Amino acid sequence: MAHQDLSKSPGDEIFQHLERNTNIYLQTQNQHIQSQNNCDNQIPQLITQIIPQITSLRQIKLVNSLVQTGDGQIYSVKLICQNCKKQIQTKLHRRVGKGTFMVSCLLLLCSFGILCLACLPCYMDDCKDIIHICPDCQHPNGSTPYQFFE
Repeated sequence: MAHQDLSKSPGDEIFQHLERNTNIYLQTQNQHIQSQNNCDNQIPQLITQIIPQITSLRQIKLVNSLVQTGDGQIYSVKLICQNCKKQIQTKLHRRVGKGTFMVSCLLLLCSFGILCLACLPCYMDDCKDIIHICPDCQHPNGSTPYQFFE
């Protein structure tokens, strides 16, 4: 699996766009406030309360693109570890679970007792449960059980 850059996230494009166009947003905001001031002198105090002044790009809050846990995810996800509180890209650990045993039993019945076919799901990664592990502290941050009947 290719190593992904942790400094890049889906929200980075928005942040880069805002950095490039900060002046346009500030001019638009100032024009809006000036047009409101020209129309009515009683409203300026309300506008400054409703539309806060942006003095720097750091004041703009962006939506967090991190997920809370790895539950239900079949690929590695970027999240904040529940144990060490660091932003991480989860490492996937696969283990044999209930769904794997159910498929093995089904294969054993369908293959008329041929044991080598029944063991096959235990060796296939797609038939195993997925555990999302923190690469720093090895804490499990969610899991996705294998479900044959979905």
